[in-house]
Amino acid sequence: MRSSLTEAVRTGLALTGLVLAIMAASKTATLSTTAPSGLTMTGKVIAQWLFDSEGDLEGWQPNAHLADVSVKGGVLSFRGSGFDPILEYRPLLDIPTSPWQFIEIRLKADRDGMAEFFWSNTTQPPYGGFRPGKETMFAVIGDNRWRTYRIFPFWHPEGKIVRLRFDPYDGANFAVDFIRVVEVEQGAWSRGQGVQGWQPVGEMQVTTEKDGLTVALQTPDAFLLSPPLQVDAEAQTFVSVRMAASKGKTATLLFTSEQAHGLHSFSFPIVADGKERTYNLDMLAAPNWQGRIIALGVRPTDAVGETVRLVWVKVSEEPQGPPELKVRAFALKDALPRAGLPTTLFAIVTNTGGETAKNVRASLKVVGNKILVTPISSAGRGRYDLQFGEEVELRWEVVCRQPSTGEAVLKVTADNAETVTARTKLTFTPLRKVPKTGYVPEPKPVRGKYEVGVYYFPGWKSWSQWFPIARFPERTPVLGWYREGDPEVSDWHIKWAVEHGITFFAYDWYWVQGARQLEHALHDGYLKSRYRHLLKFCLLWANHNPPKTSSVDDCINVTRFWIEHYFRLPEYFTFDGKPVVIIFSTHRLTEDLGSEGIRQAFEAMRKECRKHGLKGLYLIACVGSAGHAKQAAQEGYDAVTAYNWPGLGRKADERWAPFDTLTEAYRRNWEHIAEQSPVPLMVPISGGWDSRPWHGDDALVRFGRNPKNFRRHLQDAKAFLDKFVPKGKALPIAIIEAWNEWGEGSYIEPHSEFGFGYLDAVRENFTDSPKAHTDITPSDVGLGPYEVKKHVLTKTAWEFERDDEGWSSWMNLSDVRVEGGCLVAKTVGNDPAFFGPLIQVRAGEFPLVIVRMRLKSDDGRPFKDIAQLFWRTSTVAESEATSLRFEVVSDGQWHEYRLPVHQNPRWRGIVTGLRLDPCGRAGVWVEVDFLRLKQRQ
Repeated sequence: MRSSLTEAVRTGLALTGLVLAIMAASKTATLSTTAPSGLTMTGKVIAQWLFDSEGDLEGWQPNAHLADVSVKGGVLSFRGSGFDPILEYRPLLDIPTSPWQFIEIRLKADRDGMAEFFWSNTTQPPYGGFRPGKETMFAVIGDNRWRTYRIFPFWHPEGKIVRLRFDPYDGANFAVDFIRVVEVEQGAWSRGQGVQGWQPVGEMQVTTEKDGLTVALQTPDAFLLSPPLQVDAEAQTFVSVRMAASKGKTATLLFTSEQAHGLHSFSFPIVADGKERTYNLDMLAAPNWQGRIIALGVRPTDAVGETVRLVWVKVSEEPQGPPELKVRAFALKDALPRAGLPTTLFAIVTNTGGETAKNVRASLKVVGNKILVTPISSAGRGRYDLQFGEEVELRWEVVCRQPSTGEAVLKVTADNAETVTARTKLTFTPLRKVPKTGYVPEPKPVRGKYEVGVYYFPGWKSWSQWFPIARFPERTPVLGWYREGDPEVSDWHIKWAVEHGITFFAYDWYWVQGARQLEHALHDGYLKSRYRHLLKFCLLWANHNPPKTSSVDDCINVTRFWIEHYFRLPEYFTFDGKPVVIIFSTHRLTEDLGSEGIRQAFEAMRKECRKHGLKGLYLIACVGSAGHAKQAAQEGYDAVTAYNWPGLGRKADERWAPFDTLTEAYRRNWEHIAEQSPVPLMVPISGGWDSRPWHGDDALVRFGRNPKNFRRHLQDAKAFLDKFVPKGKALPIAIIEAWNEWGEGSYIEPHSEFGFGYLDAVRENFTDSPKAHTDITPSDVGLGPYEVKKHVLTKTAWEFERDDEGWSSWMNLSDVRVEGGCLVAKTVGNDPAFFGPLIQVRAGEFPLVIVRMRLKSDDGRPFKDIAQLFWRTSTVAESEATSLRFEVVSDGQWHEYRLPVHQNPRWRGIVTGLRLDPCGRAGVWVEVDFLRLKQRQ
C-alpha cells in the first residue's frame, strides 16, 4: 500500500464562499492575524480602498438597486433597495493572482444575508467579464456591529484580476470601512512547526499533544489550514482522517485545485462517541477533485466550542485504518405495521475502514414476547468478509400476534473489528375495524378558512427512482414504494390530504417548447381517480429549461395547452375566478425575454384565456427575497411565493443546520416580503430538507425536523395569514413543500418515522375539526400492495426488442417509445437525456460501453456533435466528472460507438446507473438499437 504522505499530512483549505469573521480590525497597510493558539499569519496588502475622503467612492459605482450611497467620516454607506444590488469597481485592475490571496472587507449590516464578490480576468460581454462561477459568497451577520470578513476566492486560474464587484443584498443598511486584497506571505507557513505546519484559520484553540492535536472551534467557519502542497488527484483518491469527537454531526474536508476556481468542501457524518475512528473519504465522489490539489483543510466538527482530538490525516491511493463496521440501516420494511400481519425486518451492514473486515456475523435479539422472528436466507447465520465500501443486507420475517411495542437489538462483529450495536423500535398497531369495501374508503373532507396546498413531485414511477430513498428506511411511505400514476394510489393520497385540511395539490409540471415529462401522476393517476372532485389541483410550471427556450410564442402555446387540458376542469384551482399557475424559474423567463418581453408574454397569455371564456390567468412567481418580489411585480406577476428556501438561517457554510433555525428564518422572510412586495405573498411552508439520498453525505441537511416543530411552523404561518391577509399583503392561501419530495427530504405524506404526524399537524392548525380521528391504511381494508416492479440488477445489455427495459426520459425528449427494436425519441432542447434502470455491476469487469444509434435532424442536413454517457456508483453521484464525451454523427446512418469508460478513474466500484445524452441540440430524431456493457476478455 503506497501513500503520498505517510505522516500526519500537510493539508490546506477549500470551500466555495468560505469566510473568516474577525471583530474590529484596523486600517493598516499590513496584516497580522493571531489565532488563540498564538500562531501568526502575515500578509501584504496589494490593493485597498479606505474611503477616507468625503464623497469619494474611490472608483466603486452603485447600480440602481442601491440607495442612499454616501462617503462620510471614512465610511461608505448605502442601502439595498432592489433585487440585485451591485457595487462595481469601474477602473481596471492589474493584480497577478496566486492561491494565497484573499479579499478583506470591514463592514456592518442591520440584517443577516449572503453577500458575494465577483471577479474576472476579462472585460468581455455579456456581463463585462462577470459571470457565474467567478464569485465567492459569504454570510454577513446583521447585528449592526463592525466585523472584518476575510474571503478566500482561490481565483489563481485567472492569471490576473482586472474586474472586481461587491454584491450585497436587498433590504439591509450597510457601512463599509475598507475593502482590500491581501496576499499571504510565504513565511507564514514556516511558523507553527509544533503542528507540522498547519495553521488555525479563524478562531479556534489548538494544542499539540504526543499523538496529534486537540482542536476546539470558537466560530463555525474556523478550520485548520495546511501549508501549500502538491497532490495528484487522480493518483491519490482517498483522504483519511483519524480523530475522536464527543459532539457534533459532521466534519468537513476543504480543498482547492491548481486548475479550478474557488474553494470546495466535502462534508461527512461523524460518530460523536469519544472513540478514535478513521473516516475514509472517497474523493472521487467530489466532482472538483481533479488535477493537482494544492491545499487541504479540516474542520473536524460542526459543534462550536467542543474539543476534538485529531490524530492524523492521510492522502493516499487506498482507504486507511482498521476495519470499521457500520449498520447503515435497520428497520421494518412496512411503515405502519399492523398486528397479525407479517412484515420484514432488514439491516444493511457495511465496512467503512481501510482493512477487510473478516468473518463478519450478526446476532439479533428481540424484546417483546408477542413478537415472532424468523431469519430469511442467511440472516443470523452467514459469515462475510467485507472490503471497504462493501455491504450485505440481512432480513428477518417478523409477526406480532397482538398490538404491542418491542425492540430489536442487532450486534454485528468481526474477527478484527469492534462490535457495533444497532437498535430499532418495533411498534405494531391494531387493524382498524372498518368495512372491507374492495376500494379506498370514501374520504371525509375537513377544511378551515384558508386554502392549504401542497406541492407534488411526480418522480416515483420506477424502482430506479425509489432505490436511493429505500436506503433511508425512515422515509418509507405508508403505501410502500408505490406505482405512481395508479388511480388507486392517487385516491389514497386524496383521502389522506382532504381528511387533514389540504384543499389542493400543485403538481410539478414540465414543458420545454412542447416537450412534456413526468405527467403520469397527474394524467394517469389524479385525473383518472374516483375522488378527484374532492381535491383541487393546479400547476407549478417547473421550467428548468435550457437557455433561449422561452419566447412569447412558446408562452402562448403552453397557455393553449393548459386551456385545452386543465383550465376548464371543475377541479382546477382558481383565485379571483382565474386559473392559478405557479412559475418556478422566473430567472429563465427574465434571461430569455427580458422584463418587457415577459410583460408582453403574460398579457398575451391572459388574452388567450379570456378569448376562451376564462376570466384571465393568475400567475404566481417563486422568489427568494423582497427584492426578487419587486422585480416579479414589475414583470407582471399577480403574486409571489416560493418552492423552498432550504438555506435560510444557516451559520456561514453549515451543511447540517437545525430545522428550527430554518423555520424562524422563514418567518422573517415572509414578513420582509409582505412589507416590501407590491404584490401579495402566497405563504410557503417548509416540510424540511435533507437531500442525502440524491446528493450524498455532503448534501445540505436541516436536522431535527419532527411533527412538534413542524406544528410550530404552521402556527407561525397561520398567524402571518391572520395579520397580513386583511391588509392585502398575503393571499388567503398557504402552500407546503412538499407532499412527496422524498429525495430532497421535504415530505408530509404518511411515512415510517412519524406516520400521519405531519398531516395531523396540518389538520389541527388549519381546520376546526376535532383532533381525534381515525386514519385508515391499505392493510386495514385488505388492499395493496402497490409497489413498483423491481428490475434485474445484474443486467448489462439493453436491446429494446419489446419494451424500454427500464429506460426513460425526463429531459428534453418527446415522443419517447420503442419501435422496430429501437428506443426512439425526438430531442426538443440542447440537453436531452435517457435515464437507465437501476443496476449493480462491478465496474472493473466492464472496461467498455458500446452504443449503437443513429441520429437524423429535421432538416436532413448532416452534422457532427458531442454525446455524453454518465454513470453513478454506490459511492459516487452522477456528475460531469462521472461521464465520457464522444463525437457522434447525425447523417441518418447507424453508427456503433465504443466508449472506453475504464479510462476515467471514477469508473470503479459498483455501477448503479447510466444516463445517455445522445447529442446537444434540438430537432434531432434519435434511435438507439442497443446499449451494452462490454466484459473484459
